[in-house]
Amino acid sequence: MIAIFSKKKLYKIGQIDQIVRNYFVDHPSVTEVCAKDLMHKFIGKGIFFKNYSNGLPIRQLLNQLDEGNQLDLFKQVRVIRNEINGNWHFKKQD
Repeated sequence: MIAIFSKKKLYKIGQIDQIVRNYFVDHPSVTEVCAKDLMHKFIGKGIFFKNYSNGLPIRQLLNQLDEGNQLDLFKQVRVIRNEINGNWHFKKQD
């Protein structure tokens, strides 16, 4: 099932994608980062208002995209799936 997202949510997704790309430009030696570790950057840009439950806002968004089969909206996302849930990471593009 493909989820329909509002223009506002799509704009936020685009902002997050840009923040992730900028992060890898600013940190060229880093090849992968946990999504929750970038929450301070997302909050600083006003995408999310608070970091609660160790990155829950970004994890919820990524889970929504995953359920809607739209993870391709992020160019650098990857999930390590466990039995119960997954660990979300952003990976540097080659």
